[in-house]
Amino acid sequence: MAERSHRSSDLPNFDTYPASPPVEHIDRLREREKHHTQLEQRAAELGAAAGKVVYMVRRARSGAKNLPDPVLDRLGGLAEEARVRAEHLRTTAAERARHLVQLAREKTAEITYRAREESRKLGQQAKSNYAVTRRRADEVAHDYPVHVALAAGVAGFLIGVSLRLWRSNRAH
Repeated sequence: MAERSHRSSDLPNFDTYPASPPVEHIDRLREREKHHTQLEQRAAELGAAAGKVVYMVRRARSGAKNLPDPVLDRLGGLAEEARVRAEHLRTTAAERARHLVQLAREKTAEITYRAREESRKLGQQAKSNYAVTRRRADEVAHDYPVHVALAAGVAGFLIGVSLRLWRSNRAH
């Protein structure tokens, strides 16, 4: 007789495992790849170009060992010129980055200043509107005291009824 296999909650049932990751996960990864910023794309391109240059230099060095001295001297001059140009590019890129950082700081300071001014104006406007509303409410209460008392009583009654209905509906 064939033995029965032991089943337990500790042992996974591989028949129920998904064969591939959920579609949502794959879609999220693809979306993330699509939304690279322009800076990230530029950095990736520069990294790829730098890798190609390193590969080409290593390949050229291994092939240059068998060349005559005048050719090696000329290659050394070209290499020095390339180093100078690369240093110039690095310096220019660093200066441009510093300039962009400074511009970003200036814009941030300007936006912060504008936001503070707007919030100050809105605060003053709210205080002014509150004072006008309070003064008008005091006038109405002074001119029509019976009407205000009746309105307050009706409002209290309606709030009480609505709370009672809400509690009774919530209890069921």
